[in-house]
Amino acid sequence: MALLEIRDLVVGYQTQRGMVRAVDGVSLSVAPAQHLGVIGESGCGKTTLMRAVVQVLPRNARILAGEIWFQGCDLLKLSKNEMRDLRWKEIATIPQASMDSLDPVKRVGSQVEAILTVRGDYDEKGAKRRAAELFELVGLDTANLTRYPHEFSGGMKQRAIIAMALALDPTILIADEPVTALDVIVQHQVLEVLKQLEMELDLTVLLITHDISVVAQACDSVAVMYAGRVVEQALAGPFFEAPYHPYSLGLQNAYPNLVQPRDVLISIEGYPPDLVEPPPACRFAHRCPFVEPRCRQIDPPLEGIEPDHLAACLRADEMDTLRTEASDYRTWAETDAAEDPEYEKKSQAQMLEGVASD
Repeated sequence: MALLEIRDLVVGYQTQRGMVRAVDGVSLSVAPAQHLGVIGESGCGKTTLMRAVVQVLPRNARILAGEIWFQGCDLLKLSKNEMRDLRWKEIATIPQASMDSLDPVKRVGSQVEAILTVRGDYDEKGAKRRAAELFELVGLDTANLTRYPHEFSGGMKQRAIIAMALALDPTILIADEPVTALDVIVQHQVLEVLKQLEMELDLTVLLITHDISVVAQACDSVAVMYAGRVVEQALAGPFFEAPYHPYSLGLQNAYPNLVQPRDVLISIEGYPPDLVEPPPACRFAHRCPFVEPRCRQIDPPLEGIEPDHLAACLRADEMDTLRTEASDYRTWAETDAAEDPEYEKKSQAQMLEGVASD
């Protein structure tokens, strides 16, 4: 049975141009102890998805349709107080730019203790003891409890935020871009901490990132989002070995491989479509090197290609051949987006106008 199940979720942002459907019919399930990575470029809707789960959306956002079930309870039917009780205790989050979440004028230890006393059932002594345990758990010296945030390095701040998220033993941890602001070495260290905690605490993790390498290191399953929708979902092994959606191929090809370095990195030309008026068919068509006339007429459903492997592409059955073509950078230079700069200028302006959607 799924611990967290999202069913046909639609989330919109009201803008001057109209309603932006940042999440448009997304369905996902997360099993106990699963580590699901949601990947996609900025604006794809992944952060909005996370905010909808914990119901901390901006004022101009609305959940237009769908259901969010957690441990058999529909979260969208809970009152504000009931939802507040679930946060931290059952569903904890590591938000974007989490290193800026620490209060600069309070000692870090006191901030951890405040969560334990205000949101938990700890007394002052118990909170101090638990804060020390949490710092040890994430690899921080307990002497750092008395220090201020400016005395912490970036990696130390991130570990402190992880400790705060784990303070009340949540059932699921949702991490939104947890290592984006860190250098590569510190990223690796923080991800290793997360992996160790996943094993030791039997944590269920929903990790949101634009960096495909983070998912490869920390997750056992993958969901790829594009233009408000999930376009591929699979276990991590099969996904990285043989993706079935051209967008997934593009993401993998754009990532530097130190074992087999390329002279030229392959990029996906163009920008996502305008989600105020999204295309009626495949949303990736204008950036796809394998587009066919039917791709501009049919909206491909997310369906099973292999066991436990879903993809929304009309040419998924040809992907064994197309993967080879996708490894050539010249293939990606022949898309509509690459050949029509005026279209891309318009798309970029529209994307920047609606950037608040993710």
